[in-house]
Amino acid sequence: MADYSELVNRYKRFREINRKLQNMLFKQVSGTALDECGRKLGITEGDTFVFGNEDEMYILMDYCIYEYLEKGQNAASRYLAESPPASDTDEYAVLKAMSQSFYTLIKVAKVLPGVGVEAEDLFSDRTYPLIDMGMGSTAVEGLVLATRLLSFTDFVMTSGAALPVDPETLAEILNSVLPRFGREAGKYIEIDARRKADLDAAVIRTCLKNDMSQHIKYQDADAEPVTAPLRAGPRVGRNEPCPCGSGKKYKRCCGR
Repeated sequence: MADYSELVNRYKRFREINRKLQNMLFKQVSGTALDECGRKLGITEGDTFVFGNEDEMYILMDYCIYEYLEKGQNAASRYLAESPPASDTDEYAVLKAMSQSFYTLIKVAKVLPGVGVEAEDLFSDRTYPLIDMGMGSTAVEGLVLATRLLSFTDFVMTSGAALPVDPETLAEILNSVLPRFGREAGKYIEIDARRKADLDAAVIRTCLKNDMSQHIKYQDADAEPVTAPLRAGPRVGRNEPCPCGSGKKYKRCCGR
């Protein structure tokens, strides 16, 4: 097996920097942005945010930072333009990757135990070494995730809460969602940033509608908190009747 120790060490540094930058940028998100992004993701009812679980809050956070555009730039791009770190620092490398991030569907082609996975990008037919120690411990070949990727010279890493995608949801995305955004000679055409944000929102809405967020768990890997999709037992869907017998949907009752 190849020696991934240097990539893992860089991943650890970059992950911590990414987490700090995201928390800082999210504090700057306006109420207008929150409301608009919440509506696009389908997690608001009237003026109220309705989360199926805590992870959906991180999905909203991710979408606000990376997909809400002001004057054609997202929050990461604006911060890079206004307050750039020194170009030879890890902070600059992470912030640049954040400004160029992209949301996609990945399929686990090979598990790299304790390191991550080889990930096939289902939107671009590319394969990346994806460093994520938790995923390297829990993922299985064939697993499909909807996630944001930050791209570096030798690897990619996820950012935000990844959503598992089961076969039925994948079929709905490929056959119903993506065709609305155009095809050309069997491939999905390039679209501008605002149209891509609409596509990403449609993918996330489809996953949430099908209760994919109910299959996310978190664990620590080598003392570093990372997001790792795990196989979970049956759980109550956010739109299913609450098991307490109230007659309400779970998300409006015990799932609040």
